[in-house]
Amino acid sequence: MINIIISGINGQMGQTLSRVAQRDGEINILAGVDVASTGRESFPVFEHPCDAGQADVLIDFSRPAALGKLLEYGLKKNVPLVLATTGYSDKDKQAIRDASAHIPIFFVANMSLGVNLQMDLCKQAAGFFGQSVDIEIIEKHHNKKVDSPSGTALALADSINAAYENTLEYKYGRSGYSPRQQDEIGIHSVRGGSIVGEHQVLFIKDDEIIEINHFAQSKEVFAVGAVRAAKFIVGRPAGMYTMHDIIYENRAVTNLSVETGQATVTLSGIAHNTGETAKIFDAVAAAGISVDIITQTAPKDGLVDVCFSIPEKALEDTAKALVSAGLPEPSIMSGLCKLTVAGAGMERRHGVAARLFGTLAKNGIDLAIVTTSEMKISFCTDQDRLETAKRIIIDEFNI
Repeated sequence: MINIIISGINGQMGQTLSRVAQRDGEINILAGVDVASTGRESFPVFEHPCDAGQADVLIDFSRPAALGKLLEYGLKKNVPLVLATTGYSDKDKQAIRDASAHIPIFFVANMSLGVNLQMDLCKQAAGFFGQSVDIEIIEKHHNKKVDSPSGTALALADSINAAYENTLEYKYGRSGYSPRQQDEIGIHSVRGGSIVGEHQVLFIKDDEIIEINHFAQSKEVFAVGAVRAAKFIVGRPAGMYTMHDIIYENRAVTNLSVETGQATVTLSGIAHNTGETAKIFDAVAAAGISVDIITQTAPKDGLVDVCFSIPEKALEDTAKALVSAGLPEPSIMSGLCKLTVAGAGMERRHGVAARLFGTLAKNGIDLAIVTTSEMKISFCTDQDRLETAKRIIIDEFNI
C-alpha cells in the first residue's frame, strides 16, 4: 500500500484525484493539504504539508504559490513529490531542479499519458519535416484556467523546438500586419465554457496540413496519470522524472544531453587517504570553481590518481589553486565536451555500458573521463568528435 498526501485537495483536480485514488486498491490517502477542510473528507486536512505526517509520496494539484511548502516537506521528510501544477516561473523551476538533487521529483506540464505521447510524436514530426513546414499550436481550456498559454502548449513547443536545436522563437497570438517568420512557432489560447483541455499541433505545408491532436474528455485522465506517476516514483533515487520515463521505462536509454567547453584535470601519485583528496577539492572550491565528474583509480603502493572535469574557462584558475595548495602540477586535457545518456530503464537493463562503449570504440571515439549512476552514464571526449558521437548514440539506442 502506498500512502499519499494530496496537496490542493479542495480544488477540482484535488477532488478528482481523491476519487481516483480511493478506487485504487494500491493507494491510501494519508491526508490532504489545503487552506481548510470541507468536513466531507474521510482523512485529515492540514494547511501545511509538514503537519500531515510521513507519506510515501505527495501529489500536488494546487497553485505555484504552494511550491515552497511542498519542497520544504519533501526535503525535510525525504518524500518524493509529484508536481502536477502549471504556471511555475523560471525561478520556481530552478528551485524544483535544485531539490531534485536530493529527492525524486516527478514534474511534467500534463499528467496525461496521451499528451506526453503527443509531445514525442510532434518532436519526431518536426525532425522529419525540418524547415519545410510552418508550425502552429492551438490550446483550448475552460474559462476558469488562469495561466495562458497552458503549460502543456509550452511543453509541446519545447519538444518541437528541441528538434530544431532550440532556434525557434515563440509567437503568442497574432495581430498587426507583419508576415509570419519561418523561425517561429505560433501559440494560441482559447478560454471558454467547461473545455477540459484540447491541444492541436499543425504542421502546415504548401499542399497539405498534418495535425497531431489530443482532446481530454474528463479531468480523470490527469488524475489517473498522477496516480501512475506516484506509483512509478516511489523508491526511485533522487532526480527529475517525467512521463517520458514511464512511457519508455522498458527502453534503456531515452535521453542524450551535451555540454561543450569542458576540460579534465588529473593529479597523479596522490597519497591514498581521504584527507589528501579533500585537500584537492578544498582548493578548487576556495577558488570558486564548480567540479562535475570525479574519478579515482584503485590504490597502488599507497598512491592514487584523481581526475575531475571542470568548465574549460576555469582551467587556469584551477591549476593555480592546486599548486598554491602544495599539490603537484596537474595534467590537463582541454577541448572536450560532455555527453550524458540517461533513461529510467537503465537500472533494470544490463549491457548498456557495453553497447555504449562498443559503438564509441567502433567509431574511434576515445574517452577522457567516465562516471555512472543507476540511470545515467556521462563521459567526456574530444569536442571535434561531438557530432559523430551524438549520431552514433542516437542510432544505437534509437533516441
